[in-house]
Amino acid sequence: MVYFGYKKDLMNRIPISISTICLSLILSLVFLNTQVLAGENEESCDRYVTLVNPVRGRSLWIDSSLKPIDSQYEATLKNNLKATWLVQYDVLEDEELKNRLKEFNDGQEIGVFLEVSELQSNKSKVIYPPFTPWFSPKAVFLSGYKQSERRRLIDTLFEKFKQTFNYYPKSVGAWWIDSYSLNYIKDKYDIRAALIVADQLTTDNYGVWGQWWSVPYYPSKANILTPASSIKNKQDVVVVQWALRDPLLAYGSGKEFSNYSLQANDYVSQGKDTSYFNEIASSYLSCQNQLSQITVGLETGIESISFISEYNNQLLALKNTPNLSAVTMSEFAEKFANKFPEFPKSTSLSYKGSSWIMDTQSRKNEKLNDFVSYDQKLSFSDYFVADKEDFLNRIMPLKRANEKVVWFPMFIQRKALLILIFLVFGIIFYIKKDIKLFIIGSLFSFAAFGLILRSFYQFGWQVFFGPKVSYLILVQAMVVIISFLIVFLVKKRFKINLWLLPLVFGIDFLIQGIRGTYMSGRYFIGFALDDLRFLGLSFSKGFQLNFVNQDLPAYQALALLKFDFNMIWNNLIVSLFIYPLIHIIFALVLGTVLMKAPEKVWKLVFAILIILVSLHLTSLLNADPRLVL
Repeated sequence: MVYFGYKKDLMNRIPISISTICLSLILSLVFLNTQVLAGENEESCDRYVTLVNPVRGRSLWIDSSLKPIDSQYEATLKNNLKATWLVQYDVLEDEELKNRLKEFNDGQEIGVFLEVSELQSNKSKVIYPPFTPWFSPKAVFLSGYKQSERRRLIDTLFEKFKQTFNYYPKSVGAWWIDSYSLNYIKDKYDIRAALIVADQLTTDNYGVWGQWWSVPYYPSKANILTPASSIKNKQDVVVVQWALRDPLLAYGSGKEFSNYSLQANDYVSQGKDTSYFNEIASSYLSCQNQLSQITVGLETGIESISFISEYNNQLLALKNTPNLSAVTMSEFAEKFANKFPEFPKSTSLSYKGSSWIMDTQSRKNEKLNDFVSYDQKLSFSDYFVADKEDFLNRIMPLKRANEKVVWFPMFIQRKALLILIFLVFGIIFYIKKDIKLFIIGSLFSFAAFGLILRSFYQFGWQVFFGPKVSYLILVQAMVVIISFLIVFLVKKRFKINLWLLPLVFGIDFLIQGIRGTYMSGRYFIGFALDDLRFLGLSFSKGFQLNFVNQDLPAYQALALLKFDFNMIWNNLIVSLFIYPLIHIIFALVLGTVLMKAPEKVWKLVFAILIILVSLHLTSLLNADPRLVL
């Protein structure tokens, strides 16, 4: 009976035990699916997560208290993770917010967010586009500004950062960073890592498309979307991507595609939850390559308000993922450099039949019919000129801007030819023992045609500082030869001081700076000391004079009347012939007048002209490219 009873009891308990085991397995699988990222061969590669939280000025936050940033920081601490906080310029002017950032522990990295604000523009003496939404690409990205303006904006930001934290940042970010700005920042401030947005064709008026699909790489110096293919063209800054895209579903135009990403606000809008985050993150961390990395974060004070709960879910899943290291952007750059001392030659990514095959020459996905070829010698036009469009169009692959550039190594031959011409004239005038004439001719060529001589071919573009000309090298050679001939002919036919020929171009510097307007019942006349600073006089109809020395709002600075030299450079005949001819005539007239003037007068005039022409030549050397073809 005991034996039977034991068997009966055992038989009664078996179904319960099996049910319990099955239930436990199901719960375990569910728990693992929601809390831990799976990965094939997870111990065979280096796996990293980089938490990045962009922090804009609080004027853009939904909740302007410190609660949003405190909530994100607490979530980071609770899960024992590191993070990079990219701060916009306005944050550095916010005493309360920057003091809170200084309280963060050593596991947090502070970098800079390169989005341009009106406050930053004003501090940099750069005109911010008036009446433009802050998120417009022509206002918020450095590519919306001239090269000289970008340098001032960058320097203002980095110097303010150093003033605040006593060091320069090593990590930067923005949804778009043009390669001119990236090169400048790297060369001057030695950054290590940069973040840009992952591929999206049209989302938020930003079209960025063609880089390696959501994986890190070293870019070429010409184009941040093109992977480096040699040490020579490599920019030594590791690019990581924001909002890593679903390798299958994110391929397409519009938010209905790009919102399939690792961003909490994106995938929640698609009806997804943390299990989707785990699935996509696992596809990137599955050790298909030697090194795997994902970027996770929320825009502080904006998306972080509504999605902080899901952000906590993400961090918990990351914390519980085995063999996953949380590193800052600059730390990841160091890990990446150790793994790839030169640059990665290729990488791949497979997910649900969608296979991305990427190398330094192309990327392709047969399932999605995607193919992008890379040319490390080509850039976008924003490398040289400001992009004032309302839509950011950075779509790869790039086609050559001008086929002539393909077959003619213009840059090398241009320099060699110009040096040869100057050398020949130098020898001729040396033999004739008239070096003064050589110096005058050289100065005249630079003063009259400096913008033409500065124009060049680079990265697939004809870059013009002055007029647009065909056969650039030939025209450059001709204007130098003509300049020396003009000086020689004037010497033969006119009895004037030949130094006046180049010196009279100093008047251009004065004309370029003159400003005038009528505002609020008063006339203003004076000079622009920079883009915003006006120095001069204001007076009403009753001639009540007031001295003015102040920075004007951008819309007023733009409204000031000035002589537009583009009217000259837009007309090839005017710029090549009429413009220098007017100055030659002025030099002849002035020379004739000064011959009869007292010595003190002509010495004073010469002194003033020497100063002005020096400023004129300096402005030519510092001029920004005007257009590209």
